[in-house]
Amino acid sequence: MKDVAIYGLGAFGQLFLKAMKKNITLFIDDFSNFEQYQGIPLKKLSELPKDTKIYISILQHSKKIERELQNRGFTNVINFTQAICELPNILELIADRGYLWLVKDTNRMVNEDKLQKLHSLLKDDISKNILTKIIMLRKTLDTQYYIKPKDTEYFPSDIPITKNLTSINFIDCGAYTGDTIEELMQQNIKIDTALSFEPDTKNLIKLQNRLSVLSVKHSKTNFFIYPAGVYSKNNILKFSNSGIDSSASFDSNSDIEVPVIALDSVILNANPNFIKMDIEGAETEALIGATKTIQKYKPNLAICLYHKPEDLWEIPLLIQKIEPSYDMYIRVHEDMCLSTVLYCIPSNPIKNNLNGAKK
Repeated sequence: MKDVAIYGLGAFGQLFLKAMKKNITLFIDDFSNFEQYQGIPLKKLSELPKDTKIYISILQHSKKIERELQNRGFTNVINFTQAICELPNILELIADRGYLWLVKDTNRMVNEDKLQKLHSLLKDDISKNILTKIIMLRKTLDTQYYIKPKDTEYFPSDIPITKNLTSINFIDCGAYTGDTIEELMQQNIKIDTALSFEPDTKNLIKLQNRLSVLSVKHSKTNFFIYPAGVYSKNNILKFSNSGIDSSASFDSNSDIEVPVIALDSVILNANPNFIKMDIEGAETEALIGATKTIQKYKPNLAICLYHKPEDLWEIPLLIQKIEPSYDMYIRVHEDMCLSTVLYCIPSNPIKNNLNGAKK
């Protein structure tokens, strides 16, 4: 009998085991010092025959891991997307854990009235179909509605997120290690300014290193780093990690303090025409703190909707209230609707938005 393995002994690996019950014969984890988990042996990749059936339980970078395993000669690899669709009860198990937008309380995941308003705001049929599938997925937890990720995050090929601009003044809220800015520099468009907001000290070191390299290659671009998060007002907040992946929240009981600022208080004449936000559930507060900036400059927006269930409708409706002129699109770029992004393009852009010139 051929072995059936789960690649990765993280939270999803444990949920995969629960969903697959006794069908798993081993775990693969090259970085663990344990010899077994719940009686199931842990082995290294180098110990396995190439026909081992491997389920990848690593949510992010699943396709990259799949390619690496195939390059090493493994012939029966099931990536994360395929695994989720193959395990009919897996979403219920994940909901039990309260993963980001996926919780047991359906009423919290679906607000019919507000979702109908959101549907009417969406510009294209693709967005409307995606929203319909998200709603059905939330209502039923049925993997037939599972949305397979597509396109490059923040730069989808079928949305003019940069194509309506001749040069870019970019604000990266939640810059992480600079991966989005690096991708932006590959978009074959002039980048005048890139402002990065990142409060995590470990990420800041990597961000500084990456932007130092990029600044040499792109000497005409001005790079700035703000060691802070973005919020509705300038403050010091307490911050904690939560969930079974990279989610986070503000927690008054935490001992981790994070400086946060309102964009309206620091942008002034920076003339942004593209703002991205992936800030662990603080997007609503950050948009409130950027109200004047959005109304004045009408920048293109790429805002994450997946950190909390209600973000799906509350964030678009807030933006529509702040600036009604936006055309709105939704795309999904990661498994489990991770990186569900709202794209907002002004239908009547101001002149300086198009050419990047200062007033």
